[in-house]
Amino acid sequence: MDEQNFGKSEEGYIKSPSTAPFRGRTEEPRVEGSANQQGGKFEVRCHAGNAGHLEVASDSASVRIGQWIRKEGKQELWGSLLVECKEQDDGSLAIEVVVFHPDWDEPVRIASLQSRPRDPGPTTAALRYDLEHKQL
Repeated sequence: MDEQNFGKSEEGYIKSPSTAPFRGRTEEPRVEGSANQQGGKFEVRCHAGNAGHLEVASDSASVRIGQWIRKEGKQELWGSLLVECKEQDDGSLAIEVVVFHPDWDEPVRIASLQSRPRDPGPTTAALRYDLEHKQL
């Protein structure tokens, strides 16, 4: 939405059609060959409504989602959410979810997920997670 039309939008709840790609509890198909064939450690699927979509495998990824806000009487596009995916020094794969707010001094990490796909140990958890909020 451009800045000119932003002021004309109606206030209210965000409405999403029932066919939205991330609504409901549908199970995504497992990525079998696409990410491995391209050598990617992460897969990104981004559906941006009528603007299009992106599906790609990569060794790292960073996705920032912004939204229009009104701050100090002015409209601005605010980067509210960051999802960052990268390989750690120990070979584990990590995804961090960070939230930004204009009233906060520091962003807050709300989730961290970590996997060790190359660790052959049978006792290794498939996916570890930390949902403790942490200021960065």
